[in-house]
Amino acid sequence: MTAKKLYIRHIVEGVYDRSQLDTIFGKVSEVRIVGTLVDTFLTDDQSYTSLTVDDGTETIRVKGWRQDVERLAQFHPGDLVDIVGKVREYNDEIYLSPQIISKITPNKWILRELDLMKVYIQSDVAVPLTPSQGQSPELVQQPPSPQPQRVSEQEKSAPKSRNQPEHRMSAQKAVGEQAESSSHAPLESDKSKVSFEEKESIEEIEEFNILEGDEVVETVLGLLKEEMTKDDLITQSGLDEIDVELALRELLDEGLLIKEGERYKKKSP
Repeated sequence: MTAKKLYIRHIVEGVYDRSQLDTIFGKVSEVRIVGTLVDTFLTDDQSYTSLTVDDGTETIRVKGWRQDVERLAQFHPGDLVDIVGKVREYNDEIYLSPQIISKITPNKWILRELDLMKVYIQSDVAVPLTPSQGQSPELVQQPPSPQPQRVSEQEKSAPKSRNQPEHRMSAQKAVGEQAESSSHAPLESDKSKVSFEEKESIEEIEEFNILEGDEVVETVLGLLKEEMTKDDLITQSGLDEIDVELALRELLDEGLLIKEGERYKKKSP
């Protein structure tokens, strides 16, 4: 799967060579981020729009023209979004051209944080300190509220701050601390106060799968013993929509699948 999961900070700090972005993980052309939508812009003639996304480490704009405008118009400030985008640069500003974008729940945001920490730790790269590692986000209410600097379309890109603290931790400690801060486990005397909705939210986190790119592709391919729709694959795999869509895209590119209408099936040998 080509989309590299990164914190925004390490995207905007990369060096763009007109085709790829040189990052701490090497060269990438397509990335996947999760963050809070904090600002939107739309021209009067509705031919161009941009969404500003903040993940607690930095902000980045997602820009759309013509056919993308209507697709991006359904998202609003405060939405928690999962985005796959091609990396682009204009006037010294690195931005994303949207390929896939969807709203997600705070619970899935928590899982992505754990996923990202695992990737960074395994790569021996410093993990940027994000709000989720310093305070507990709500499971079923609003995600952490960043305080971004609003950037207008007319303003020139300003140099990004490099002063945010970083830290390293063992994978076991990172996951343990994150789970502890996110679960809001009640004291014995308060267990009776845990609502049904809260229990459902915790179950959603426990059932949500975190798999590597190749594992996702193999899982999707393994389920396709007969023709299935994308929604069927999402339901049966327990993966999120974007993971399944990226896997299907890769399998189609490799010629292993055939798409007929809304249904996918393995290509005959």
